[in-house]
Amino acid sequence: MDLESRLREYYAAWSRQDADGVLAFFAPNSTFEDLAFAAEFEGLDQIRSFVDLTYAGSPDFEVHPTQIIVAKKTAAAAWTMQGTHSGDLPGLPATEKAFQVRASSIVNFDDNGQILSIVDYWNPLEFRASVGLA
Repeated sequence: MDLESRLREYYAAWSRQDADGVLAFFAPNSTFEDLAFAAEFEGLDQIRSFVDLTYAGSPDFEVHPTQIIVAKKTAAAAWTMQGTHSGDLPGLPATEKAFQVRASSIVNFDDNGQILSIVDYWNPLEFRASVGLA
């Protein structure tokens, strides 16, 4: 499977609320950085905690890629996340309001197509405004 297809499947796993499916795309020594939360997660256990936190804050969380560009073992992706903010997130009490926020990622893969590192970029002010916390 080519890396673009692999990344689309990764985002589809997020949209299925499939934590095990999401984690299956990561190498054991991988890192996940979420710049909006100023948080970095190292290894599968920490990445799982982030995935679980995301689903606790939005059980209907979905990711829809709009553009993916691949060069060798690196990809850039533009995507939209959406869902309902029905659970508390750090510093963001639940509002029960729907959100849709644009985002992007830079992803590095190993030789086997597993994610070594991913950095997500999205605007927390856009999220706060969409759920009525701004």
